[in-house]
Amino acid sequence: MFSYLELLRPLNCLMAAAAVFTGGMLVIGWDINMLFTPSPLYLAMAAAFLITGAGNAINDCVDVDADRINKPKRPIPSGRVQKRNALLLAVLLFVLGVFLSGFINWVAFIIALFNSVLLTIYSFRLQNKVLMGNLAVSYLVGSTFLFGAASLGSIVMPAVLMVLAGLANFSREIIKDLEDIEGDRVGFLKRVTTGITKPIAERFRITGKGVRLKYKKRHALFIAELSLLGAVILSPVPYLWGILGMNYVFVVALADLVFLYCILRMFRYKSKKDLTEVSKKIKYGMFMGL
Repeated sequence: MFSYLELLRPLNCLMAAAAVFTGGMLVIGWDINMLFTPSPLYLAMAAAFLITGAGNAINDCVDVDADRINKPKRPIPSGRVQKRNALLLAVLLFVLGVFLSGFINWVAFIIALFNSVLLTIYSFRLQNKVLMGNLAVSYLVGSTFLFGAASLGSIVMPAVLMVLAGLANFSREIIKDLEDIEGDRVGFLKRVTTGITKPIAERFRITGKGVRLKYKKRHALFIAELSLLGAVILSPVPYLWGILGMNYVFVVALADLVFLYCILRMFRYKSKKDLTEVSKKIKYGMFMGL
């Protein structure tokens, strides 16, 4: 049972639920009394948890070959969870998440359905496309604020937080791609050698010197640095627009310091170890900001 829970990556699911909660509380003005009354926001949090877990599970099903190299201790490549069972679990969680959102309102239902479809398309088609997959995931992360607000009848106010979360996550997704390059390279070669003419791993090309990236790592890191810097520059906007108060400024300043440190580490990149640290630190910064 623990292996199936690990497959969902519960910390990511909890962060999604917390972002939904934040988006909803922005709409009602942080009314603490709401916490003790029935609210569609709780349904939205549960739906976000389930759909996020489903997306993680189906992604692991698709990435099993690369994960045998990059992350062999994950439930599927380690043999603790069968790929077929993981896929069935993902479908079940998608259905439950969208079903719950249907009891909220039609806007929340459409967001939940669209995100579920996008998560599936991402796993099978988008994740290895240069930048497109990163953009898709960044939207999905930011849309959790939108989903929470929609559950309480508004989608305008959390738009800024959606952009901030999206920028930070876009940077992290690029870093994760670079971190996993060796396993993805093996997956690319496997598809080529088995006669598949259009490999999913479209970030690579075959040259006289072997399998190479279609882009330079330094260029990808530069885009990641710009995206994270954009999140830092825009972070005061919720305070300046009167959406959030001074407490937000203090907390987001700590997150910004973490992000600036990550930008410096990217600039001084030397090895995969640096990428692993940056990826973790960006996640910590996002958690602090959230």
